[in-house]
Amino acid sequence: MARCPDCYASSEEIELVGDGKCRECLGTGKDQSLIDSAVEGEEEACWSCRGSGMCQTCGGTGEV
Repeated sequence: MARCPDCYASSEEIELVGDGKCRECLGTGKDQSLIDSAVEGEEEACWSCRGSGMCQTCGGTGEV
């Protein structure tokens, strides 16, 4: 298994795998481009992970 290229480890020098978080929403599950303009409580789900917050390449494992 290798580090997932589509999610980010907290420290690339130490971590050998990704952190499993969706890179589009940074693991929040919410569309970051709409967060500032949305009314509180009405945020849209991230288009990439559909609100799960998990990296779709590795399924949240951090490894491929």
